[in-house]
Amino acid sequence: MRFFIFITICTVHSFIWAQFDPAGGQDGSKAVHRDNASISYWGDSVSLSLGYTRINASNPVVVTTGEENDALNMADNRTVSLGDGGTATYYLSREIQNIDGPDFVVFENGFEWVGGYFLELAFVEVSSDGNRFVRFPAQSEADTTKQIENLAYMECEWYHNLAGKHQAPYGTPFDLEELKDSVGLNINAISHVRIVDVVGCLNDSFATRDNEGRKVNDPWPTDFESGGFDLDAIGVLQFPLDVNELGVIKRFVAPNPSSISVGFTVNRSYEYLTIYASNGHLVYSDSSNKTKHQPGLSEGIYMVQLVTQNGIFTQRICVIQ
Repeated sequence: MRFFIFITICTVHSFIWAQFDPAGGQDGSKAVHRDNASISYWGDSVSLSLGYTRINASNPVVVTTGEENDALNMADNRTVSLGDGGTATYYLSREIQNIDGPDFVVFENGFEWVGGYFLELAFVEVSSDGNRFVRFPAQSEADTTKQIENLAYMECEWYHNLAGKHQAPYGTPFDLEELKDSVGLNINAISHVRIVDVVGCLNDSFATRDNEGRKVNDPWPTDFESGGFDLDAIGVLQFPLDVNELGVIKRFVAPNPSSISVGFTVNRSYEYLTIYASNGHLVYSDSSNKTKHQPGLSEGIYMVQLVTQNGIFTQRICVIQ
């Protein structure tokens, strides 16, 4: 644990024990960059139930920024705003399975701000039948003696199992193993993921609470057209996050009678292997499940794709003669 004194331009915040992982890119962070090779596919079907710009307004107005398409495919900082208490429910034609470590990642558009971060948060729920949803056990240790106002100082270490706790282009990972004892949930066949905006208001009538009954304090009110959680995308992992360190695809250089040959080895079982050039043309394919390949590639950047029993793995390789 670390002890922090949090300061804005004019305000000194209370002392807070901040025990969770830090912002994306920092030592010890669990955040996942949107370009991580372990992300095998992206959510491509979502339905929205939008909330209000300000839930306690006398005449509440529904948020209007973004649309469904902005929450689909790869995280690109184009978002749809959910509003106070709004929801987005993804249907996944390829079910999420429980692998070692995190299984999927949720992306928002938070950013660094005045020595800390501006973050908007959401609960995350999953279902294997589309009817019964189970919420990840969220935790918030943000000070609840004072409302976090719009663009006020925040730290990623205050939160756990809340989407949006990491700044873009990093996403917040979720591990289905945490829900293994949930009744009516098959963690090896998750078909739906639901994102539920946190209403960060500290008023008892509107506050939302974490797994331990504490109010979740995040910027409120955000009473404008893009209020609430700004959903960018969800990415699904089908290989552990350390897959690059394990070296699924390793490049090597070997001499032949007339020149240097660039090849690679594959340390995972596969059903089919393809290599595409940067222009999208197929330049090599194999279904023999062999380990060593020398496809005679010229200088350039290529995309290697493995089709396995667990899904599709894609890795970029660079060939320099």
